[in-house]
Amino acid sequence: MVLIFARLIGALSSYGKPGQIAFAMAIGLTLAFIPGGIVIWFILFIPMMLFRINQAALIGMMAVSRLIMPFVDPFSEKLGFFLLNRPVLYNPMGGFLSLPMVGWLRLDDSFIFGSTTLGIAGYPFWFVFCLALVILYRKFLAAKIKSVFQRIGKKVPIMGKLGKAVSASRNMGLKS
Repeated sequence: MVLIFARLIGALSSYGKPGQIAFAMAIGLTLAFIPGGIVIWFILFIPMMLFRINQAALIGMMAVSRLIMPFVDPFSEKLGFFLLNRPVLYNPMGGFLSLPMVGWLRLDDSFIFGSTTLGIAGYPFWFVFCLALVILYRKFLAAKIKSVFQRIGKKVPIMGKLGKAVSASRNMGLKS
């Protein structure tokens, strides 16, 4: 358990390792599942902007994931309705929602409850998925994309500067 927290702190403190980039991407995916504009979203988003993580990966993955959310939202609604109508959760949720200011979390809405559950409970799966994406990208695509930027950069000067900026940002924050 201590090792898990140590790795979490390590992921929050740097940029370069695949696990750290996957952490930021998985948080972005989790935030994409949770509907924007509710208190839970802000409770998760604001600290992630203050931690030292790869914010480009977080925001980029959140933006890309928002494009597929219309296809996931009906499932989230059904999941929330299913979970909120379980007799096992009736008394605990009733007691929890009667607490002061908990109503602002809007967890009594089936869509919000289902989306939040899907995002937060699915985080380990999103992390493994994003870690696989990062590893596969670095293994198979990174060199090809770099060579494309170099070839285009020879013909279009602004693209050459963009390629140099991408190369420089890869090494940002790394201590070898």
